[in-house]
Amino acid sequence: MEGKRRKDQWTAEDDEKLAEIVIQAVQNGKTQLEAFAEAANVLNRTKQACGFRWNKTLRTQYGQMLNSVRKRPKQLMRSHLKLALNSFDELTEAYNELEIKYRELQSEHDKLIKWLNQGVNFLEHQSK
Repeated sequence: MEGKRRKDQWTAEDDEKLAEIVIQAVQNGKTQLEAFAEAANVLNRTKQACGFRWNKTLRTQYGQMLNSVRKRPKQLMRSHLKLALNSFDELTEAYNELEIKYRELQSEHDKLIKWLNQGVNFLEHQSK
C-alpha cells in the first residue's frame, strides 16, 4: 500500500490517537476491530498495523481504562432502557387520559348536534 507508513514509525501522537479512537469506539459500543479500521484511516496505516500496535504496545498501558469504559455502555444502556420504559409508561397513561377526554368531548359533541337538530326541526315546524 503506497502512502502507508511502516509499523516501526509510530510516534507518541500516533499512539495517543490510536488509544483515543479505540477507547472511544469501545465506549460507544463498537468493537476493537471497528476501531482499528477507523484508526487506519485517521493514521494512514493498515488496520492490521493498528491492531498489532494496540495489542503489542498500548493494551497494557490503556487496558484498565478500556475495561472501565467497557462496563459503561451496559450501565448506560440500562439507564436509557429504564428511562425509555418510564417514558413509555407516562405516554401510555397520558394517551389513556386523552382517550377518556376524547370520548367525553365526543359525547358532548353528539349531544350538541342532537340539540341543534332538534332546534332546527322545531324552527322549521314553527315557520310552516
